[in-house]
Amino acid sequence: MNSIPKTKVNRSRFSIKRLVPGEKILWEGRPSVIVYFLRSLLLTIFGFIFALSALLQEGKTITSDLGSYFFLLLMLVLIALMIIIHRKWGIAEGIVAMIVVVIVVFDVQITKAIFLAPAIIGLVALVVEYLVWSHTYFAISDRRIMTQTGIFSLLFVDTQIDRLQNVSVSQPFIERILGYGDVMFATAGEMGGIDSNAWTQKMSKGGAIVWENIPRPFEVRRIAETIILQSNRPQVQYVPQAYSPASPATPASSYSVEASERLEKLKEMRDKNLISEEEFQRKRQEIIGRL
Repeated sequence: MNSIPKTKVNRSRFSIKRLVPGEKILWEGRPSVIVYFLRSLLLTIFGFIFALSALLQEGKTITSDLGSYFFLLLMLVLIALMIIIHRKWGIAEGIVAMIVVVIVVFDVQITKAIFLAPAIIGLVALVVEYLVWSHTYFAISDRRIMTQTGIFSLLFVDTQIDRLQNVSVSQPFIERILGYGDVMFATAGEMGGIDSNAWTQKMSKGGAIVWENIPRPFEVRRIAETIILQSNRPQVQYVPQAYSPASPATPASSYSVEASERLEKLKEMRDKNLISEEEFQRKRQEIIGRL
């Protein structure tokens, strides 16, 4: 069986107090930096470009010269990009930017500081996104998976490994290029699901746990699947019994049952790409050769 991949663990993320005696952290991380900072950073940049365009457009009528058309068109394009880039902060920034466009077009006499309002919203988004990112943690230990999020209201959720049924990854084309994706853990429970991006709402179906925007999601899946497989592996114990001629199970038949279970688990590991075809065939021959 493949060993669990070794990963760098920063124990300052999860408090030692949250671990039970003997528990070991195998993987931990935060959401992708790209998701949280790139969008809000672009909003801030677009906001400052918009403010500069508004200053250059101020005092000009739409038909005054070709440059007025250009700056007005540039401001409208920036508003569209703001809304597309970020569903929440971008819409707010876009609405404020539209108000600025109206002020510029109709030459409303007002302080020029209002032109910086979209950029300020972008800066606020950047700060808030950083706080959310820095307070969101994910971890996999040898006993459970853990989710912690929240700035003022803390939410800590853990699920025992033996409650997990399978792990799936969702990685659309753009997310695949940028190296992140969503990891979903299907649990045995019917309630208690959690979405890391909307943790105040239960999952609508079952007890699924969703970690959104995780860097290297397939590495996380491999670690989780390995732990799940190890926890579900049957523990065969030898129990001495008095010999009875009428007993239907002989030592040979007992080992045959055990070998069948081992072959089944071995095939399951190969199907989940936890072992190679060469390792599968070698272990298979060892088990069959001892029959």
